[in-house]
Amino acid sequence: MQDSQPKKGQFFHFGPFVYDVNAALRIIQDEPRPDRLQEIDVALWARSLGLHKNQEEIRQGNTIPLLIPQDFNEEYARTQADLSQPLIFADLSKEGDEPGYMLIDGTHRLRRAVIENVEKLPVYLLDRAEALRIRDVKFYR
Repeated sequence: MQDSQPKKGQFFHFGPFVYDVNAALRIIQDEPRPDRLQEIDVALWARSLGLHKNQEEIRQGNTIPLLIPQDFNEEYARTQADLSQPLIFADLSKEGDEPGYMLIDGTHRLRRAVIENVEKLPVYLLDRAEALRIRDVKFYR
């Protein structure tokens, strides 16, 4: 599977919330907005998400990679993640709060950028209303 192609059933899980990444890609395609294409500082975001270390370093401790997907594949990040495809961040804030963005698509691309010493990556920003459109609530037992 290539990182640049929408994947069937691609989702981002955060607590009881599930964000449909394919629906996010459709919003971006159907409602283009060049002002929402921004750049992020790779080192800053990789450190905040625990992607500044490889899997062996994570196993050695000093990192709690809570936001790294369980199916994260270091080899895929090193060899196949397409850095030309923007990452997707969604505003997960509550109504009335300042925007609070979370990476919902592009973990492997962000890791590859770290490996290749890329300083900046392009990202699309989904606003709060768009994030709510792609969100579902799943409670696990």
